Amino acid sequence: MNNFIRKNAWDACNGGQFKDQSGNYTDLYWYAKGVEAMKALPINNAVSWWFYGAIHGQYLIATAHSDPAPASFPNWTKIASIPASANLNNPPAQSLANLFWDQCQHGSWFFPPWHRGYLVALENILRDIIISLNGPADWALPYWNYLNQSQTYKEYQIPPAFTVSALPDGTSNPLYIPERYGPNGDKNIYIVVGPDTQQDPSANDECQWDTIYGDLIQPAQPGPGDLTGYYYGGMQTGFSHDPAGFGDLESNPHNFAHVMIGGFNGDAWTDPNPAEQTEGLMSDPGVAALDPVFYLHHANIDRMWTAWNVTGKNANPSNANWQAGPTANGNSQFAMPVDAKGTPWYYTPADVNSTTQITFMGNGYSYTYDDLSLTSYDTTPPSKMQATISNRLIKLGGKGLDKGTHMEQNTKPELVGASDTALTLNSGTTQTAVKLNTTAWKSVSKSLLKASVSTPPNDVYLQLENVKGTNNANFLSLYINDNFVQSVALFGIRMASMKNSAHGGAGLTFKFNITNVIDNLHLGSGLDFSSLNVQIKTRNPIPKGSEITVGRISIYRLSQ
Repeated sequence: MNNFIRKNAWDACNGGQFKDQSGNYTDLYWYAKGVEAMKALPINNAVSWWFYGAIHGQYLIATAHSDPAPASFPNWTKIASIPASANLNNPPAQSLANLFWDQCQHGSWFFPPWHRGYLVALENILRDIIISLNGPADWALPYWNYLNQSQTYKEYQIPPAFTVSALPDGTSNPLYIPERYGPNGDKNIYIVVGPDTQQDPSANDECQWDTIYGDLIQPAQPGPGDLTGYYYGGMQTGFSHDPAGFGDLESNPHNFAHVMIGGFNGDAWTDPNPAEQTEGLMSDPGVAALDPVFYLHHANIDRMWTAWNVTGKNANPSNANWQAGPTANGNSQFAMPVDAKGTPWYYTPADVNSTTQITFMGNGYSYTYDDLSLTSYDTTPPSKMQATISNRLIKLGGKGLDKGTHMEQNTKPELVGASDTALTLNSGTTQTAVKLNTTAWKSVSKSLLKASVSTPPNDVYLQLENVKGTNNANFLSLYINDNFVQSVALFGIRMASMKNSAHGGAGLTFKFNITNVIDNLHLGSGLDFSSLNVQIKTRNPIPKGSEITVGRISIYRLSQ
């Protein structure tokens, strides 16, 4: 069995180019030739570029997992870079669309394994095409590690092969599309990389310091080994085409990179009435997989998951509900077409649990990456990941530290505060007071005052629930009493807000671990107040007609 090696699109392709210094074609060139062949096929061909893009998500027809498409953008017929030869007016049979289209798993602990299978299936189709063109038989999908702190290249920038208009022979470059606008809307495509601070929202790999994939208890507890509260892999769900609770890997860097690459047309940052239809393809799950850079981005996310397993020595779930996939609860199974007839490869998370032991169409399949470093951006765990219960007790002046640390998990959530009404966000900063339940909040204060090994202090988290809107290309930054907590990207908000979606148009839910902020407020002036001042800041202006609303802000304590 061959073991294919996926390589860095920058370092292994002579700075992200189509040819190396010796004039030989790189993996990116052969990727372009494979994409070119797939783009030449009509959408009703199951191995066409358009069909494969619709597997992730689409706005063209209604399927078993999607609403009817909007009449205007992002309806696929309104996307300029899709040629007439795609024949969008002649989609595949409804049965094929229902089986294969609109499958992407987001806001779910199935996010990593579903996308791994998606890449494996596409990689095999592309390799067959490449071999037929006399390309390398061992070709594998490159990855774009935008977090890599290279001394040679600026790898946070999109590889040049995606920005030039022509291939080396002068023909049109299938990797270039005009619907990329970048983080500042000026068509300069790069990823803003940095720590999680109150400055410009930045992509990073802090998620790699998590040590727990997922939790069966919902809501999952924040704390050591978990950056935000949904753990590394995401919320336990069934089939989840519309986002519910993002895991740390999916939240950042996955969602951040999508929104930064897609972005908005430049007018969106300066025009007081920016047009919504200028959103880039990568910003929306329903059109993202039409952009060829999508698959290199996801190869990097898959590489990070592999490194988390192999280098970080962290385990994936052994729970049968994860191993068997959504079918364990009677939901749809994962399926990918492997030929023009639409022959399906059905797979489960167990089938793709390890990159070197994949079960593909009844056969073994193996690949790995040329770099399995646990982190690329920063080798030092962020302070919030170092806040073990021991350190926290020391900080709070806890008692009984010489007797050992109490290691039981907090498993009893209690609502201690919530907003009265829905909140409509303004461009810039919107703030509101979230009332606290006096009795429940006193329990939080008491747990901090009496913190000890035998009576650990409460953890506290905040949820933004039913966050709705139609524009994905934005970020929200949360502050509590002027203390920065965390930033999140709105990737998927349109899809999650559609009325007939799988979640009934409930929108997105974001969970924030605010324990450290509450500890600091307690140490500074105590917690004797009736409400928390919550501030939500948007990175970019909100386009007219694309209002963002928050259904409820809720605050929970977790105790034992």
